[in-house]
Order: sequence, then structure tokens, then C-alpha cells
Amino acid sequence: MMPASPLGKTLNSPRLHERISPLRATDNVTNWFYIAADYAALALILGGSVGFFESRAAWGLSFWWNVPVAMLAVLGVGMVQHRFAGLVHEGAHYILFKNRLLNEWASDLLCMFPLVSTTAQYRVMHLGHHDHVNDWERDPELVNMGETRMMNCFPMSVRRFLHNFYVRSLWPPRLFEYLWDNFYCITLGNARHPYENRATGPKPPMLGKFRVTSLLGLAYMGGMIAVLSVLAYRVSTTTLLLSGLACWLVGSAVCLALPEQWYFRQCLRPVVSTKATSVVRLGFLTCLELWVGWSRANLGPQWGMYFYLLWVLPLFTSWPYIMLLRDIYQHANADDGKLTNSRVFLVNPVLRWGMFIYGQDIHLTHHLYPTIPHYRLRRLHDVLREENAEYAEHVVEAHGVFWNRTGAPTALECLLPSAASPATAAKLEEPKRRVG
Repeated sequence: MMPASPLGKTLNSPRLHERISPLRATDNVTNWFYIAADYAALALILGGSVGFFESRAAWGLSFWWNVPVAMLAVLGVGMVQHRFAGLVHEGAHYILFKNRLLNEWASDLLCMFPLVSTTAQYRVMHLGHHDHVNDWERDPELVNMGETRMMNCFPMSVRRFLHNFYVRSLWPPRLFEYLWDNFYCITLGNARHPYENRATGPKPPMLGKFRVTSLLGLAYMGGMIAVLSVLAYRVSTTTLLLSGLACWLVGSAVCLALPEQWYFRQCLRPVVSTKATSVVRLGFLTCLELWVGWSRANLGPQWGMYFYLLWVLPLFTSWPYIMLLRDIYQHANADDGKLTNSRVFLVNPVLRWGMFIYGQDIHLTHHLYPTIPHYRLRRLHDVLREENAEYAEHVVEAHGVFWNRTGAPTALECLLPSAASPATAAKLEEPKRRVG
């Protein structure tokens, strides 16, 4: 490791603060380039795959060529969806854009609504994770999804890890179990978190484990899709658009008529009201269905298949799987110490683009300074290595996932029994006993 400066023996040293302070600055411009790049990548993947499907027969290629192209497209779109989630992560920390209103709406409209959720619902769970990282009693990611992720099973051997996460996790029921936990906690906003007692007012009415408003939203989606799917083949484009507008107005009227306390309780001061977010989300999803219905009716029925194959299928397969692997590499086999709860990952550009996205590779550093934008985290890591002896001594840099030529540990080796500190092993034993 690089020798640390004797000037910085604590994270509170004035010199360190002086060097870090400029890295905190956010603006209303920089992340537009990242958003544009991700949408350009998405357009390239979707355009290339649909162009192939439409032209394959004319090129004289067998139908079976569709299979590898579709698999690559599903993987690529899942990576882009994961990148969208990475931008939402920035929005959850209010550092996607400096202006908070722009931060919220850009995060929702451009990134989280396409993933069928909201930034506010993710924020409550994620900030709880930061406040209580790797705490089995209070970290929402462990409380809600720790056992589904098999976090309680670490450390484990290479053979067992490869079986659990590269074979067993690909089994659809296992993957869908993890997906359901994410849907239930983030999309529906039902996560248990340490801020629950801070919410004021009565609890929202529930039907079983679900808020009534969540069930009404799902009912709206089902009814709207059914109506517009049928009308797309029977009416003109103008009438179809008016029908979609009518659906949205009815749904919005119901949203606005319901009492505020029936909605997701943010517990944190909201940037945008939950009602306003719900109305706009219904409008976004209605516009999406209008486009899908119109495409099926006017461009051919296969266009509906393209939407479900190239957007919906990745939502249920490649995206959650990539996110699961990243979560495991970042926090499994780690304790709750401020310098030992995660690692820094130095990986190849493809893995960095698709898995360790938007500063998720410099993850320990992000946990230390969560309000520093992703595009400055690598610089922050270097500054801490240069200025702080404690950080330089304890930070774990994983070079590559499975192998490297440097002799440094890989991400996989960080999950082995040999990498677990006595404190880590002791703390992980208790949840193992608790779950049997």
C-alpha cells in the first residue's frame, strides 16, 4: 500500500478536510452527460437487436440466430437498467443534481419510473443502510433481504460461492425470490427501516401486507393495460391517445381524492409530495403502454413482443442478478466497522460499466463520504490513501473479480473464510444461529 502522510492520522484532520471539501461540490450539468450516455447505449442495444430481428429473414439467416442476439440484448439492457439504478442511488443522496427539485424529478422520470419505482421509496431504505451498514438488527438491506441474498451464509468456500451465486441464483424461483423482495420493499415501499417510528400521523390502511394505495395502483395498471391493449386495434391513434388521457385523469382523480395518510410515509422531509409523484408515475406508465399498444397495432404484433423481451424480461432476470452480485461483493463477509464494512474494486472497464457502476467500485469510500458525487470518488480514494494512515492501512482494494496479475486480493478472495476477521466471523455467526 501507498505510505500515508503523517499529517493525517485521523479522518478529522484539517489538512484532509481541506483537500476533501472541494470534492463535495455538485452541479446541475455534469450528470446530464452520464444520463445521455446511458440512453445512447440503450438506444444502440435496442436498435441493434430490433434491427437484427426485423432484417434477419431478408439476410437469409436461420430463425435460431435470434436466440444469441436476444440473450446478449437482455444482458446489455439489464446492465443499462442497473446503470439507471446507479443514477437513482445518486438521486437518493441528493447529489444527482444540485437543485433538489431537478434531482428528484430527473431521478424519477429518467431512471426510476422506467424501473417501476420511485426515488423516495428507495431513499428511505438506502439511507437506513448507510446509517447502520452491516447491522443485522437495523440495516434495512439485511433486515429485509439479507437471508434472500444468503448474506448470513458467509464466509464460504470458492466452490460453494460459485454454486450459490453462479448456478443456484440463476434458477428462476431463486432469482424471483430476490426480485420479489426488491419489489415488495422498494417498488411498493414496504421495507422495514430504522426511521419507521419517526413518521407522524396514523399508519396507512393495509389489506394484508399491502397498503390499499399500492393495491389500487396495481389495479389501475392492470385495467389500463387491458383497456388500451384492446382499443389499440380498434380505434384511431387520436382516439387511443384520448382514451389513455381519460384513464390517467380517472386514476389521478382517485389519487388526489385519497387522504394523504393513505400513502407511503416518507419519514424524511419529501422533496415532492407522494401524491404528486403517484400522479406523474401513473402518467408515465400510461404513456408507455400507449406507445406499446400503438406499436403493436401499427407496426406489427412483434413490437409488443420486443417490449416484453427487451425491457420487461431484463427487469426480471439480468438486472436483479447483476445487482445481487454487486451487493454480495460489496458487503458480504464484512463487519460494521467504518473502514471494514466494504471494499474498493479495481476492475476492467466492462465490469465497471455493467456492474460496479457510478462509484459503486469505490464503495468503502462512498460509505465514508456519501455526499460526494460518483465522478469524484476515485480522486477521494487517492486523497485518503495519501493523507490518512488509518484509511491506507485498513482499506481493502480488490483487483479484478476472479483473478489478477498483481498479487492483490480479488473480489472473490474477499469472500473466503481466510478474509474474514475474527470480529466479522463472530458477528456473522449470530444471524446464522438465528435462522437455523
